[in-house]
Amino acid sequence: MTTKAQIRRMIWDKLEREDIAAFPRPCHGRIPNFVGNREATMRLLELEEFQKARCVFCAPDHTLRAARDLVLAQGKVLAAATPHMKSFVELRGRVNTSIRGLIKHGRPLRTPVDLIVQGSVAVDLKGNRLGKGKGYGDREIAYLKERGLARPDVKVVTIVHDAQIVDDLSALMSEDDVPVDYILTPTRCISTSRLTDGKTD
Repeated sequence: MTTKAQIRRMIWDKLEREDIAAFPRPCHGRIPNFVGNREATMRLLELEEFQKARCVFCAPDHTLRAARDLVLAQGKVLAAATPHMKSFVELRGRVNTSIRGLIKHGRPLRTPVDLIVQGSVAVDLKGNRLGKGKGYGDREIAYLKERGLARPDVKVVTIVHDAQIVDDLSALMSEDDVPVDYILTPTRCISTSRLTDGKTD
């Protein structure tokens, strides 16, 4: 059976080979940034959960910089973790959302999170996702829920390129792996089978 590591390698290689990967490159070992990131990110505006959210958590990956900027541009509170989960912070207003900006402008997170945005290396249409293999995404979500900063049923969104969507990953998932509810790509907004049995818009 194909392993998680093999799937990650396959996606990283494909993104580099087909010039889908964007800065920083090479994308190996990272949550990859990709060509079309802005188009995929803007699909957040199509989600009712995003429209209604007061506070949105975005992981600190470079590929989610546009999402972090969009959250603040929409007048929402941005929640984020600094690298290696050293702290969880919130930001307001038009401030720099780079890693340095999160550290400089962030204040301890107090506002409940209404929606979570994560990057992925690979994801399937059932919402099973693979991160870069360090477990940060799942642990960030667990942290928020355990401390009452996110509801147990909080919705999770991932922003990826269409080339990062793979066949069924179910056999590789463990109970600690948190699936996603929405997959946003440059061409599609997909509701996963957690909501609609894998139907796509």
